[in-house]
Amino acid sequence: MAHLPKRVAELSYDRRRLLESLLAGGEARPPCADPKPADPATAPQEVLSPHKAECRSFYDGISRRLDASDFGPFSMFLNLGYAETATPSHSVVELPEWCLNKNSVRLVLEVIGRCDLAERRVLDVGCGRGGSISVIRQYFAARSSVGLDLAPAAIKFCRATHRHPDVTFEVGDAERLPFPDDSFDVVINIESSSTYPDIRAFYQQVFRVLASGGYFLYTDALPVGRFAECTDCLRRLGFSLELDRDITPNVLASCGEVAGYRLDAYRARGDRAMSDFLGAPGTHFYDEMKRGEWAYRIHRWKKPAAPGGSR
Repeated sequence: MAHLPKRVAELSYDRRRLLESLLAGGEARPPCADPKPADPATAPQEVLSPHKAECRSFYDGISRRLDASDFGPFSMFLNLGYAETATPSHSVVELPEWCLNKNSVRLVLEVIGRCDLAERRVLDVGCGRGGSISVIRQYFAARSSVGLDLAPAAIKFCRATHRHPDVTFEVGDAERLPFPDDSFDVVINIESSSTYPDIRAFYQQVFRVLASGGYFLYTDALPVGRFAECTDCLRRLGFSLELDRDITPNVLASCGEVAGYRLDAYRARGDRAMSDFLGAPGTHFYDEMKRGEWAYRIHRWKKPAAPGGSR
């Protein structure tokens, strides 16, 4: 979830240690320590900045805690979800009533919207536990899908859970995407970018790896003024904005529906800090969105087609 590292930074030292102990299953670690990778084959080789090391430690802790729970095999999503309201849906998929993780799946489908993924090469930056990749495989006919995340524990889970010949997962930094120019037709980024120290570097990398005429499907919760800055930055890079949706009411409604059972999944019912991280009603982050200080928006950006291009 995009706001989690911000919330970690706002906690007192003692609260941060308690939270880290909770996520690590009782084993506390210094707030900015670079954890031992869950799998050496997935470990990033570069030295991370303190901010990125803290983010990786936090999300590795999330994955370890979920893996140790009964919910682990089914916990593929970390996003806040999208609940149906009076707002018109942009999804081309109608989900069955029994769908597992329904609100989180809906969010992915709303981000993809009417963008045609058939036979396209898709990159999911900040893939977490692979939920978006699983949705793409189930409902769309992408040529290939690549998930990238900073957290080795999440990638280890993805490689064990989402085993398909057209799907791969890599540990990597969103600000230094380890792919050649023009490698993908679609880049997806869901509820992750506000953790990046240099968001402009991320946008530059997205523009670089996208092929001519490619799409950047993007959603996040950000302070209202921050969205204006990010939009200006993306335009200056050469992207054109094709869709801008404010889905804050849908996300707030989803938080109200799912916060309770997610607290159970994290074994954190009664923990105020974790309630805030999960966007539970009445918490600081939830109230910021409700007051309009933070907004949750969906953007669809397009990279210009090269002269003579077909897209």
